Amino acid sequence: MPKRARKPRDPARKSDATRRKLLERALKLFQQRGVEATTMRDIARAAGLSLGAAYYYFPSKDALVFAYYQANQAEVEAASAATAGSVRDRLGAVFHQRLETMRPYRRMLAALVGRVVDPHDPLSALSAQQRDVRERAIAMLERALDGAGLPPEVARLAAHALWLFQLANMLVYVHDESPRQARTHQLIDDALDLLVPMLPLLATPMGRAVVDRVVAALGRAGIAVTA
Repeated sequence: MPKRARKPRDPARKSDATRRKLLERALKLFQQRGVEATTMRDIARAAGLSLGAAYYYFPSKDALVFAYYQANQAEVEAASAATAGSVRDRLGAVFHQRLETMRPYRRMLAALVGRVVDPHDPLSALSAQQRDVRERAIAMLERALDGAGLPPEVARLAAHALWLFQLANMLVYVHDESPRQARTHQLIDDALDLLVPMLPLLATPMGRAVVDRVVAALGRAGIAVTA
């Protein structure tokens, strides 16, 4: 009986698997030792690869952290896409899901706080290098505002403000030692319970005037918040 010919391996599939393995091993080491104390050689060894192979997939440790940011954003997007309900329900889901996806990496992220808030650092949430992830996060919040009765430009500004609030909560979360970080989750619920009922005010003439002034001020500061 003739032997069945083996199917050739898909190089792209193998490459993706190798990237995932490297990222998994790197994140584990970052959690255990911290980003600064972990070397690319450590990561390559943990993944069973040569140092050259590791650099082929990720040219630096920063590239691995970037990959984590992107994977985390995709995970939250997938979870939020399955969330229905009111504007309050959807916003709450986005905020809480973000924190839950961060839970396994709290120690790593706590060590990066200084870099996350420095706009000049490539790993900062405010940096030019993070623009794609940042814009996707803001767009996700803007979609959660659908049904709040806000004009597009007002919804865009509100989504920016909510993203900044989310960033602040993430920084609190990584240092929150309460059981399962309950204090940070409660802070989110209290804030959203206060803010969401006020959203329709932004669509009134007085609210629009405030929005226009805020957008103009941000524009002069080089921060564009319009679609």
